[in-house]
Amino acid sequence: MFEIKNVSKKYNGEFALNNISFTMGKGLNFIVGASGSGKTTLLKILSGMEQDFDGEAYYCGKSIKELTSNEKSYYYNNMFGFVWQDFNLLEDVSVLDNVLLPQYLKNKQNRKKAETILIDLNIVDLAQQKVKYLSGGQKQRVAIARELMKNPQVIIADEPTSALDEKTSKTTMDILKAISKTRTVIVVTHDTNLIDNNSNVLNLDKGELIASPQEKIVTKTENLTFNESHRLSIKNAFALTKLNVKSKFGRFFVSTLALMVAGILCLTTISGAIGGSSQGEFDKLIDTYGEGLKDISVVGSFISAGGTSGNKEEKPKADVTQDIAGLYDKYAGDKRIDFTAFLQAFENIKVKVSGKEYTVKSTGGTPSINKLVAGKMPSGKDYEVVVPESFVETLGISNEQAIGKEVNFSSSMYNWNTGKPVLKDAFLTATIVGVADTTVYYESQGKMTSYKVSDSFFFNKAALDDMRKQAEIKSSNMNFLIRAKTPADMISIKDELNETGIVPLGRFELVEDIVRLNKQTTEQSGSASVLIGMLSVVMVIAIFLITGLMRKREFAIYKISGFHNAHLSLLNLTEMITGAITAILLMLVTSPLINLATQGLFKASILNSKMLLTGALLIALIAVVAYFTTMITFMKTNATTALKTGDR
Repeated sequence: MFEIKNVSKKYNGEFALNNISFTMGKGLNFIVGASGSGKTTLLKILSGMEQDFDGEAYYCGKSIKELTSNEKSYYYNNMFGFVWQDFNLLEDVSVLDNVLLPQYLKNKQNRKKAETILIDLNIVDLAQQKVKYLSGGQKQRVAIARELMKNPQVIIADEPTSALDEKTSKTTMDILKAISKTRTVIVVTHDTNLIDNNSNVLNLDKGELIASPQEKIVTKTENLTFNESHRLSIKNAFALTKLNVKSKFGRFFVSTLALMVAGILCLTTISGAIGGSSQGEFDKLIDTYGEGLKDISVVGSFISAGGTSGNKEEKPKADVTQDIAGLYDKYAGDKRIDFTAFLQAFENIKVKVSGKEYTVKSTGGTPSINKLVAGKMPSGKDYEVVVPESFVETLGISNEQAIGKEVNFSSSMYNWNTGKPVLKDAFLTATIVGVADTTVYYESQGKMTSYKVSDSFFFNKAALDDMRKQAEIKSSNMNFLIRAKTPADMISIKDELNETGIVPLGRFELVEDIVRLNKQTTEQSGSASVLIGMLSVVMVIAIFLITGLMRKREFAIYKISGFHNAHLSLLNLTEMITGAITAILLMLVTSPLINLATQGLFKASILNSKMLLTGALLIALIAVVAYFTTMITFMKTNATTALKTGDR
């Protein structure tokens, strides 16, 4: 079966094998010699694990040197069996599952054959026992049983008895002798007591052959047939994944947890939770000062009161008059604002609804709005009005019920045509289109105080034009407010108005601090987001790289059982799919706790309904990174190195 011609192999300039030639057929064959004589090197060449050598080596006429990786894996799954001195079994897997390992590359696992082999080797009662709990002799029988499941033509045993006691060694050799009656059995050993007169012996000394078996007629088959199935189906890959998860649940849990944590960290970066601290601070101010904090008041005239910080010397006192005509129309459709509203003050207000008249107490100030609680702001050509929520409460109906009701509104308005205020009456009928919370918040002696403005009625331009005409007001300037969407929008609009010579009113100093904080936070959070994203990916790479390195022995066992890199890639894929799905489910289950954590850290809940899908996609992407990381480790795994087979 084997034909070796003038084979030499050097390590570091010294011969491990020096120009040896022999043939080897069926039966029990021993390779003996002292440590460093070249026994293990020859074994590696015969098995195809070592293909870089001088000379020629053939198995059934097939050049071992020219075997492809696919052909080698086929040989290891169907033709060559390996028995090692330290057994090389999957320790956390049962005896039966170890024996069935080569069968995952078949269309169907032959459990009956496995049980028969276990009966023949007298270990069937250990079938469900984990290998790590077995004695050395029992482990060696399991290793032999696994190789017999391949129905191999050749059994290669590397020091199979060196880790066993004398009695167990004899039992192991008896099994190998029995196997050699129908197969080629090659035993590498330094113990010559194992050899009997019927065995063929190759004696090596310092890389040279000093004794060899008698020449045998070796049948050469130029083209070996590959009849057996040799593929890992998706079904079997998931079955093997299930076995691995069950046997190494701790490893699986850590890997899954790493995927979930990395996914959440990446989600934190893209969701803007880290950069949301300034928005959180602004939300606190809104809770304190109300939605009116975002208001910009544009007025035709006002009396300056110096600075707004309490320093009366900050600005000189002066009356300010400014032309604001056309500004309302300019900002009415601006994308940066929530709404605009005219600030018309009224006196002597009486409102008739459904035939009943109500008197509204006048405050003498301009109307104020905290937020719209129902309906919309007034617009269009028909006469429309937004009324205070306190007025609706007086009507004894809900805010929604008030929408659409007609009101007869009569009041007095100040006419300043002569330079002095003169009250003029005005009247109209309008439709209620909105209800507003008119609460005003202000700070007094370090404490926040609030009150509701009962006379805050907001009319659309058409209605106000009619009432101002009735009051004989000639000025086209109508004071109005702009409700900005964000602090940045508020400051942007304020700056625009200043550039055109208009001085708006608002809590700009307070808001500008938030905008400045937001700019700084955005810059810092951008760097932090990149760093966190990189660290999360590095964490996953490190964990899966370490896990892969810890699995090198496991990968090597797969390889000597006939698995090549394509098989391991599919197994890796099914493991990652299982891990990613589990990580996503774990994220969904723990999302309330995760939200509590991110709320405490970043003042934001990242796992809302919109972000869950994004989180799942991120975990899937990170699993791809983990897949390629693990792939690197098993592709770089050398079976002989990982299994530590001898020195030379």
